[in-house]
Amino acid sequence: MRAKYSWTVAMAIGVCIATSSQALSQEEGSKENKGAPAMSAEEEAQMQEYVKLMQPGEPHEILKAHVGVWDTTTKMWMGGPGTEPMESTGVSTIKSVLGGSWVMEEHSGSMMGMPHNGVGMTGYDNYKNLYVGTWYSNMGTEMLQMAGSRNPKTGVVTMYGLMDEPPLNVHGRTIKYVTTPTDADHFTFEIFDLHAGDDYKVIEVKYVRRK
Repeated sequence: MRAKYSWTVAMAIGVCIATSSQALSQEEGSKENKGAPAMSAEEEAQMQEYVKLMQPGEPHEILKAHVGVWDTTTKMWMGGPGTEPMESTGVSTIKSVLGGSWVMEEHSGSMMGMPHNGVGMTGYDNYKNLYVGTWYSNMGTEMLQMAGSRNPKTGVVTMYGLMDEPPLNVHGRTIKYVTTPTDADHFTFEIFDLHAGDDYKVIEVKYVRRK
């Protein structure tokens, strides 16, 4: 395990060094890199595969469809489905970052009568072949993590993750996150508590693109 970890770190460092070396050679001309160990054919192939995995692809372009400013309407069912939801509004700004590998959402609104600010990162892991995401907010100190896949026919992205429930003294509650596109200017984000049931929706956020 330690050897594999060391190789991954070495690969990452190697990519950075290779990129830096290329930039320097362009500025200063071709220079012999004395003292650098030559890579074997196998190591060269591994390096090329690693570099390939770093490149954004079609899934990342799909995520860019959400880039823009969105007005949001949030419903939260504190008592579960069938009860009267709490509603609030907000604004989300989504932008492409880190060379197109991720989209970052910055949200500002309210929740339960209090200011609610959050930051989310969504991307596609080329190695795992999964959509992945994280969410942070001023409503807590935990970092939510999620991963899942996209239905190529409907465009619906379904991800799963774990969420703690401190008031109930529960750790690792399984949560489902569903993002459903309607058209270029509308989509819906839903959160389901799978511990309570497959269709136990607790939060729904509707996004409308600001013109």
